[in-house]
Amino acid sequence: MFVRDHLPRHPRGAARPLPDQRELVAAFGGHPSDSDDEHPLLVWAATLATLHRQRHTDPLAAAGIDCRRAELVAAIDAWLLDRLPRRRSTDHLRAESLGATVDRMAAAHVHASHLLHTAEKVSDDRVHAAWYRLALLADEWTDLITVGVRETVRGRRPA
Repeated sequence: MFVRDHLPRHPRGAARPLPDQRELVAAFGGHPSDSDDEHPLLVWAATLATLHRQRHTDPLAAAGIDCRRAELVAAIDAWLLDRLPRRRSTDHLRAESLGATVDRMAAAHVHASHLLHTAEKVSDDRVHAAWYRLALLADEWTDLITVGVRETVRGRRPA
């Protein structure tokens, strides 16, 4: 059974804004969106976070979990292909796929949450560093989608 068999379907031509970093972080934490029509990217983000948690609790299943994560990353990238234009001046920001960026954010969130709940002190430097890393990745997400949305609004498409 492949992950793509269970992916939310969305009409290819329909334009939906991409979730912002707050919505992604909420999805990683298992919090549903405020919308009745949950964005497919939020469903995939929540699934990636669940897979990262499973990887922590069952390291022997890491290979299968990583395979499912790779399928989700590919599904996210395929879904976003026509929705987020590329621009030569921002190619350096897109060195890694957007799906991989969501996966890294999910991993960072799971790690930071785990440290927050298991550290002796919330003020532990490791806890701070983990949440800071998540914040950096969230800012990277914002940069990536802001450029794409701005170019879409201007009517520019990739060359």
